[in-house]
Formats: sequence, structure tokens, C-alpha cells
Amino acid sequence: MDGSLSVSQITMQIRSLLEQGIGSVIVIGEISNFKLHGSGHRYFSLKDEYAQISAVMWKGKSLQFPLTDGMKVIARGNVTVYPPQGRYQLDCQSIMPLGTGDLYMAFEELKKSLAAKGLFDQDRKAELPDFPLTIGIATSATGAAVQDMLSTLKRRNPMAHVILRPTIVQGDTAPADIINAIKELEQSACEVIIIARGGGSMEDLWAFNDESVAYAIADCSIPIISGVGHETDITIADFVADVRAATPTAAAELVSPITMDDLHHHLALKKDSLRKSMEYLVSKMKDQLQRMEQHSGFRRLPEHIRNSAQRRDELENRMHQSLARYIQISQKNLQSLEMQCMALHPYSPLKKGFALLQRDQSILSADDTLIKGEALTLIREHGETAIRVE
Repeated sequence: MDGSLSVSQITMQIRSLLEQGIGSVIVIGEISNFKLHGSGHRYFSLKDEYAQISAVMWKGKSLQFPLTDGMKVIARGNVTVYPPQGRYQLDCQSIMPLGTGDLYMAFEELKKSLAAKGLFDQDRKAELPDFPLTIGIATSATGAAVQDMLSTLKRRNPMAHVILRPTIVQGDTAPADIINAIKELEQSACEVIIIARGGGSMEDLWAFNDESVAYAIADCSIPIISGVGHETDITIADFVADVRAATPTAAAELVSPITMDDLHHHLALKKDSLRKSMEYLVSKMKDQLQRMEQHSGFRRLPEHIRNSAQRRDELENRMHQSLARYIQISQKNLQSLEMQCMALHPYSPLKKGFALLQRDQSILSADDTLIKGEALTLIREHGETAIRVE
């Protein structure tokens, strides 16, 4: 008939109405008829004194505590329909004991607020250094977490210098101390910072859900790794940090991606590669020498060397001869110039018996006028005589 619907069609319409009209909800109720299937899926009902709703939590969803009948919980999920039975049910995304409901609500509200402000954006997160040699750790000075991280770093990268800042990680004073630890490590020579602690309940980890701690992580100029709790533990610090590690040990592994074994293996490969390159180069040079030995030019090389030596001796002799002739000519020219200079010297006529008259240190010429009564000096080859003009 026109306009008629099959059972599947009406069921899918109802499912669409529920999923789009109600969407994600938070339901408080008591668990009953709980069954853990062999597949790992969890089936149960949530009830109060007036009603109940079927619920399922799939194997892939993390759960930090065992579910039992009679337990009061707060569940977050989507209302949907299970078509084979035409039954609506709650597809649970997370479940918390009812006593932690207020904390869970606060966690979700802060998570939503910080996400809207961009603190979780991937483009603001810094990349970790490839091989950091100075690593800062903010965690409790006691407990398994710090020992696991230190032993991991010592084993994987013993060259790394670790700056441990003992930090309060639980309780009312923890957020302020975590913030101070981040600031102090930021002022040190650290290349990367790990904030970490061991696992615990939501209350135990609550310091890492503090809004001020989130902003301190976001404002830090050094890359930060969050290694809080176990793999199933999620905190606000995990969302804000540049990298989230499942455990403190995993955080230590992230800052030591290249181990000493890796370096030794790499050096061994380089050494082998260098040895093979040298062997190839030596072999190639031997082949070249053998080919040169077979070449006629190479066999005549001693002859070429002797001819070159003889040619050098000839050029050396010619150079000495040319230099001797040049010196001889230069000496003759120098002697000629010396004789010319001597001939032009003012005292040269004295050697021929002539004399010179001198007035006040000046030699008189033929054009000078003698003055009666003046005193002059008569200069001859072998001496001087004072005279007076009469």
C-alpha cells in the first residue's frame, strides 16, 4: 500500500529521531542484570524506583572499575535503538561511580571550556627535540613512577642529564606546586619537561585537572609531556600538553627515542660501510696503477725525468751566464757614470793647477765682480789661503 513502512523502516526512523532528538545524555541509575560477554562487551540495565533502560558498553571503551549489580553509577552516552529487538538502549561512552559524579561533571565542563579557547589545538603544540640531553621531570620524589622513569632513561640514554624537581602531585596544595615546578624547570637548561605521577582514582589525579595547571602547561615555552596515571587515565593535562604519554615510563621512552644500543648499531653500520668504501677505493686505485704500468708513457717515465733534469741544468747554466754578462755590463756603465760625475765636479779643475775664489762659502764665477778690500778664500788642490783684493 502507498505510504506503508516496513518494520525495519519505522525502526530506523525511530532510531534517527532518538539519536538526533536526544543525542548525548548523562544518566544516573543502579546497575542490574549485568553480563560480561565473552566478546568483552558489557550488557546491563540502569534503573531507579520507577523505570529502567537497557545499556551497553562496548569492549573498546575504557573502564577503571568493575561493574556489579546494585552499583549506582553516572553514565554518559547516546540513546539509540537496537533494531533486532526494537528496543531503545543507552550506548555508554563512559561510566563513573555515583560518588565521583560532581568531579566528572566539572571535568567535562572544564574540558569543553578549554577546548573552546584553543588550548587543545594541535597547531599550538610544540614538537619534541630529537635527542634531548637535558630532561626536566616534575613528579613525586618517592614512588614507583620516578624510579621507573630514571631507570628507563639510564638504560636508554645514560648521557642525558636529568633535572628532577620533587613535586606534590596530590591534594589541595598540588596544583600550585605543579605550576611552580613547571616555571622552575622552564628557567633551567631543560630541552623537554615531563610532568608525571602514578595511577590512582579520579580524586587522586584531580590536581592535573586544575585550570591553572592547564594554563601553566600551555604557556610554557619548553615542550611538555604529560605522563599521568595509567593508560586508561585521562586528565586535562593530557589534552593541553604537547604530547601525552600513556604512562610515566612511556614518557621517559618518548624523550629517549634513540638508545645507546641504537647508536652502537648505527656506528657499527657506518664502520662497515666505511670499510667497504675504503676497500673499493684501494682496489680501484690498484687497477689504475696497473693500467698505468702497462702504458708506454709510464714505462718511459724515468727517461722523461732524466731529460727534464738535463734541461733544468742547461737552463740553470744559461741563467748564470746571462746574469754574469748583465753584471759585467752594469759595472762598466757604473764606471762610465762615475768618470762623468768626477769630470763635472766643481773641484775637478784644481787637479789641473787651477784655483777657485770663494766668498762667504760661495764659489765665484767669471761674471762676479771683485770689490777692493774684501776678504776672499783662494782654494787650490792642496789647501786654502785667505787673500784680500787690492
